[in-house]
Parts: sequence; structure tokens; C-alpha cells
Amino acid sequence: MNFNVDAMQEPLLKAATWVQGNSVLQAIKNAFVRTIPFTVIGSFSNLISMQLNALIANQGWEGGFLEKVSNLFSNLGLATLGIIGIIVVLSSAYSYANELSQRPENKNMNKIIATLLALAAYFVMVPNNVNFSDPSVEAVEGFAPSFFNYEGMFTGLVIGMVSVYLFSLFSRTKLTIKMPDSVPQNVFDSFFALIPMTGVLLIFGVVRIAIEAMGFASLSELVQTFLITPLTSVGTGLPAIIVVILAEQILWFLGLHGFNIVWGVVGAFWLPLFLENVSKFAETQSFAGITIAPNTMTNVYAMIGGSGATFGLLIAMLILTRKGDKEREVAKLGLIPGCFGINEPIIFGLPIVLNPIMLIPWIVVPIANAVIAYIVTKIGWVVPLVVQNAGNEPIFISTWVLGAFHLSPVVLTAVLVVLDVFLYAPFVMIHLRNEREVQAEQVAEENQTGEAIV
Repeated sequence: MNFNVDAMQEPLLKAATWVQGNSVLQAIKNAFVRTIPFTVIGSFSNLISMQLNALIANQGWEGGFLEKVSNLFSNLGLATLGIIGIIVVLSSAYSYANELSQRPENKNMNKIIATLLALAAYFVMVPNNVNFSDPSVEAVEGFAPSFFNYEGMFTGLVIGMVSVYLFSLFSRTKLTIKMPDSVPQNVFDSFFALIPMTGVLLIFGVVRIAIEAMGFASLSELVQTFLITPLTSVGTGLPAIIVVILAEQILWFLGLHGFNIVWGVVGAFWLPLFLENVSKFAETQSFAGITIAPNTMTNVYAMIGGSGATFGLLIAMLILTRKGDKEREVAKLGLIPGCFGINEPIIFGLPIVLNPIMLIPWIVVPIANAVIAYIVTKIGWVVPLVVQNAGNEPIFISTWVLGAFHLSPVVLTAVLVVLDVFLYAPFVMIHLRNEREVQAEQVAEENQTGEAIV
């Protein structure tokens, strides 16, 4: 059967053009691109720390040099992924401020002040006691780490974008303090921003009071209640697996860490099922009576190489790209991290975030992987995954360990990778064709401009 690439290309490219012209979506995309070095460093640091901790525990080397090295990488992970929510606040605010400042009506808006305002607005919304969730105990001053890590990413994005928009809106009114032209620019900007900043912070303060009056401890809790918690009612079978994957992939497409956001809630219901299998297999050394744990379908088979099963995408890009193509360099850069399930370089480097051309395979490929893996495991062709591991081992070694050192999970993983290559390939071709057409148009415009000047 022939795959008609041209029939799919036109609507996808129209959607891509709309996304490229939308300042909000572009700001979101650029904001998360800037988080790449932090997420990559944090992911590798946590990987190294976990492996060292396992080695130390197995060998009884507590208190030695390796433990200090493990603590070093643990600190790096805390300083990157541990504050990724704050990084998103600053990055999203700066990206949106940069987009808005290009409009003539926002010529007086200072991007740095707008970014710092977003950080202040975020802290206005964050409870300033660690045990905020339990009003019956004495308050302990401080901030809960959950507001700074991945749990704070969504609210950080919203607050960062909204605060900058409100700041730009207020800056266009007459409610500003304008200094003489002779005043240095930094002094002019500071006084000009005073009243707009006050208005923005007051609005967020009132919103926080309203949220607390509704019975919620924070904006994050409100979002989790109405957006995330409903996912916990979907069950543990194949339909539930598909729903969770769909939610994760859509969140990732929007630039949010879909796995961390969804799994933070679903994991509380699914992980015990897996641990029950681990315990049962450890006692009996038999697969009899072992059920299919949904987390193994969503986190292992559906996401080979990271969210979206991008290991197959990397291979497709290496096969279809030419020497010198940007996409080829991105694939080469992401190949080794992809072996460990770290795929931020490909998600933000291709990019996949807010790229309508890649949306269809981004959703279809992991769902297809999960459905196939579920069926072949259900009928007994592949053994269930019953060993608890660190989760960051290389792809095929990981499934070998998880499957109690049986080869059937490894074979299934290899088959799924080949399938993923074929599923991603047509969309990689569309993306490459679009990029080359854009480059050709740019070269033509530059040549015409050069001829006009001559």
C-alpha cells in the first residue's frame, strides 16, 4: 500500500504556519527550548547518582568516596530538575516578553523587569509555609519543594505568561510614571514599571485569596483537582493505558513534562500493582498469576527512547537526512541520550513541541507500541516485566532486566523499534521537505535583495 505523503502535507503545513505566527505558542516553545540544558544535565546527574547508590548499597560502601561522588551528582540534579518549575517561570516570562516587545505599542516594556515580575508573581501564589496542606498543625515557614520541581511547571508557565501579558497591558495605559528624556534608561524603566507592577501583583494576590476561599491550598492543587485527578478514574486496563498515554503526549506537545505531570498522580494507583508483581515473582520465581502492570506498558514499551518512543524517530532521521542537515545533527546529538530514555534534545531540537507535522506520530506511535505489547504479553508470547530496576539503563538492557533476564521482552522491544521507524518515516519526510522549501525561499529572497542593491 502506497502512503500518500502529499495528501497529508498541505493541512499539516497550514497548521504549522498558524503555529509559527502565534506569539503565545511561539513563546511557549521557546521557553521550553531554553530548559533543554537543565533537563539534560539533571537527567544524567540523577541517572549517575541512582546507579552509584545501587552500587554502594550492594557492596556496602557507605561513607566512602563513591558516596561523596553520588551526593555531588544528586546536588546537580536538585539544582536543575529540582528547580525546573522556577526555570519555566523565568523562561516563559522572558520568551513572551520578547514576543510582545516586538509590537510598537509595547516599546516601553522592559523585558528583564517583566521577567522578574513573573517570578515575584509566582511567589505571591505559593504558600509560604511548608506544611500548607494541613491547616491543623502549626505552620512552618518556608516553601515546599513541590512548587519548584516538575509539579510547578504548569502553574509556572501560566503565571509567567499571564503576568507578562498583564504587565504589557497596564504599561500601555496612562497609569505610568514617566520621567524626562534626560533620565538614564534604566531609571526611566524602573519608575515606568512601578504602577503596572503593583497592579499585576495585586491581581495575583487577590486570585490567591479567592483560591484559598474556595478551599484549595494553592493554584497547583486546584489544577490537579480539575485536570489531573480525573485521570485516576480511568482504571488499569488497556483503555486506561491509552488514555494516560494520550494525556502525556498532548501535554508534552504543549511543552509540558507530560510524564511527570500525569505519572505524579496515576503512579500512586498503578505502582502498587507493579510492586505486587515484583514481590510475587521474587517469592515464586514463576510468571503464573502475574498480571500486566499498566506502568510497564506506558513507561517501558510505549516510550522506547523516551516519551513518544523517539528512538525509532532518531533512527528514521539518521536514515532519511542528508549530511549537513540540521535534523541529522540533532539526531546524532540525541542518539546516546535516547538510549537512556533522555530525549529532550529531540523533543525541543527538531522540534516536536508545537510542531503539527509531528503531532500524529507523536500520539499514534506510543499508543501502537502499548497496544501491541499488551496483546502479546496477554496471550503469553512475551513474559511480563517483574523486576524493579533504576529505570535508566540502556533500552534493551532495561527490558532484559525488567523481564527477569528473559529475551522475549528484548525481542519485542526490537520489533517495536523497527515499527516505530516505519511509522515516523513519512512524517520525517514531510518535515524535511518543508524545511528545504523554506530554506530555498530564504535563499531566493536573499538573492533578489542582493540584485536589487546592485
